[in-house]
Amino acid sequence: MQFLSLPYISIGIGSLIIGACISLRAKSPRMGAVVSSIIAFLSFLLAAREVALINHGRLFDPFLTWFDADGLDAVPMAFFAALTVMFVTVAPKRDAGGRSLAGMLIIAAATQISYAGANLAVLATGWWLTCAPFILGMFGKYPGRRFENTFLIASSIALTAGILLLHHIEIDELSHTSMLAFGLLIIAVVLRKGVFPFHGWMVHAFEYGPLLPTALLFNGHLGALLIARSETTALPVTAKHALDILGMVALATTVITSVRAFAEKKPRRLLAYLCLSQASFILVGFATANVQGITGGLIHWLVVSTASAGLICIVRMLEVRLSVIDDPSGHLGLATKAPRLATFFLVCGLALIGLPGTLGYCAEDLLFHGALENHPWVGLCLPIATAFNAINIMRLFSILFLGVLPKHVIDIPDALPRERWPLVACVLFLVIGGLLPGRIVSWRSDAADQISGALDYQEPHTPSASGH
Repeated sequence: MQFLSLPYISIGIGSLIIGACISLRAKSPRMGAVVSSIIAFLSFLLAAREVALINHGRLFDPFLTWFDADGLDAVPMAFFAALTVMFVTVAPKRDAGGRSLAGMLIIAAATQISYAGANLAVLATGWWLTCAPFILGMFGKYPGRRFENTFLIASSIALTAGILLLHHIEIDELSHTSMLAFGLLIIAVVLRKGVFPFHGWMVHAFEYGPLLPTALLFNGHLGALLIARSETTALPVTAKHALDILGMVALATTVITSVRAFAEKKPRRLLAYLCLSQASFILVGFATANVQGITGGLIHWLVVSTASAGLICIVRMLEVRLSVIDDPSGHLGLATKAPRLATFFLVCGLALIGLPGTLGYCAEDLLFHGALENHPWVGLCLPIATAFNAINIMRLFSILFLGVLPKHVIDIPDALPRERWPLVACVLFLVIGGLLPGRIVSWRSDAADQISGALDYQEPHTPSASGH
């Protein structure tokens, strides 16, 4: 399989790297960035097609080959490439400088390297490279940049140390060394994903950092990828208990961040807490260790990426149109002047929290049932966190779009054509995926079967769309 998917993967990663080099020197960097990201999307789409046709079922081998695609990573690779096209297309002119676009393409290429990595060394290389644009200051100077870089570097060091300890050691060996190595991998995930109590750096990055590059880094979900890869190996019993603990911590993150968001009125901070809370559901799904929960987590991965990308892009569009968005003193009533943006925002927000009729509902339904099967009280906490997040998304919507338009706002443009069509694609995916979820569930259920089988859990039936 690697010989069939490798050319497409290589072309995709190569086009992103070439696009980054062109963006640094081109007079019109956006065109080169868009073209290279579209080529990458088509390449990863073909790689995913090869996986679907052959139904390849590779389990992760820590030290064997370099690049490959399987049921777990093929769909996220194509999906993340589509998000890259979206971000470089809708980026406002002030965010579309050569260095900024090059930085986003480097993040995209590095994330794809981690996805396609058939061994831990390649995954770690991509993990490190995603941090490089932030460390090198490609997005300019902003408050707290060193603080955020510290967490990125710390997570990368923890991952590297864990891999070095695992080298030449069987991962199922019940030794102190292998358990320490697995503990370091868990630390890398906790730091990278902003799991409680280390969520503050991600909130700070959303508030003060470059919003679109931060969203691209966030939606890579490399921490979730590392956990999924770890679960496809023969983990020792104690490591499985560690995954259970990680699931509990992720659950605490969903509840704590959803409650903490009630104290916020700044759109960026409120959006950060919403995204962190919903993204933690992915880890909770993986920790259920059954097919339903894992399938729900894998689908929720796609939902969070799509919906949060739409919300973040809209907030950034409004920021460049109106300066008071940063810290509004009251409701702004922008739906009067930007009804399309208001509609896109509402649909993406409701899909993020699992409105029936959207793909988010299908993902959370699978996730809740999977959690109830093994941990009943976990399945009760998830709906509570979802309810809090629903309140918060409506609070954010009302702050931005409801109320009376301020007197000083004479006119602002609604969604421009280059902004409109990517947002339409997001909405269509979330709505059509919710109305016809069978195909998307089938994309993810094969990977869930592989992970669950590796964990020695037997499920009588693979989840299907008919139950949703």
